[in-house]
Amino acid sequence: MPPNGRAAVPALVTPFWDGVIVGGLSLCAMCSALVYVYLFGGELGDFDKFDWIVLSILINSTHFMASYRLLYDSREHARAAPWAAIYVPLILVALFVYRLIGPGREVVADGILLVSSLYLAVHYTGQAWGMVSTFNHLSGVRLERNERWAIRSGMRVLLALHVVFALGGRYPPAEWISRASYLDLYRFVTLSVWVLAALTLIAGALGFWRARHRGEGVTVRAFLPWLSLYFWYPTWFLIPGGPLWVQLSHALQYLSFPLRVEVNRFTARSDGSVKRHMLLVFLGLIVAGIIFLKGPPLASRILGPGWYSGQAMRDAFGTFVLLINIHHFFIDGAVWKLRNPAVRRELFAHLDPVSR
Repeated sequence: MPPNGRAAVPALVTPFWDGVIVGGLSLCAMCSALVYVYLFGGELGDFDKFDWIVLSILINSTHFMASYRLLYDSREHARAAPWAAIYVPLILVALFVYRLIGPGREVVADGILLVSSLYLAVHYTGQAWGMVSTFNHLSGVRLERNERWAIRSGMRVLLALHVVFALGGRYPPAEWISRASYLDLYRFVTLSVWVLAALTLIAGALGFWRARHRGEGVTVRAFLPWLSLYFWYPTWFLIPGGPLWVQLSHALQYLSFPLRVEVNRFTARSDGSVKRHMLLVFLGLIVAGIIFLKGPPLASRILGPGWYSGQAMRDAFGTFVLLINIHHFFIDGAVWKLRNPAVRRELFAHLDPVSR
């Protein structure tokens, strides 16, 4: 470590753990599951609901709350992103109130669900590209235009695949097209996008190979977020319980970024124990996640159904969680812009200046 106490190795944690967190772990797990099920005819047992709740609280819920911690850490940070911090939340609150008391609220609820599903496609693929860009930046890699296009084309096709599946089960008016014809068209489009995804897997791999071949120091850490997407989506759609594991993988992939910023902010203003501070922050994220994302369902399991037993209350809470999802997606797009010097300063403040 240099005399100024900053890490000289260009990494968020360490090169090894960066790779594990941003795709290595999920890639190994999902590849193994797909091979076990489809090549060896194995069956995956049902994942216990309690185990899922625990992992969801520790990983998935905390990654949502980490976005809020990042955005609302101070007035300065909130003012730097007014749409994410003020205007979009006000719009979402208005939608939530309308969902509760407005006319046609079922249509609004369905629209919120659809927007959340479609926005999730942008969120997953956008985050993966951001991580490719981050680790290329740390390694000093500069992709040429055709290399960048080859790599991003696959993410865009996977985004389209996500959109296609999000639209599944939603039928256009019968006077537009018969249900049978629509289903035939939907199957054709789905198959076509899967084929395109396979082709872009080859194109993207060639893009990385070409960059490395001409002397750029492309690292495995930059390659893994891109490659893991190609296993997330087959797992999502082909493995029972797949969406739960994709959510966990995405959340784990994200967590190291806001937590690194948290560490950097703390060390810039205090000489206290970083470990103690981060333990308290993480416990706070867990508690916040339980309250805002798991509170009523957990309370009903512990204390009995009570006020949460009615369908209207369950629907209202489901809408509330979807709106938090949408806000999280918007925050991610607003605050993680690597071209912004302030973002780079906070994310890479722990590094030696030469390594930033």
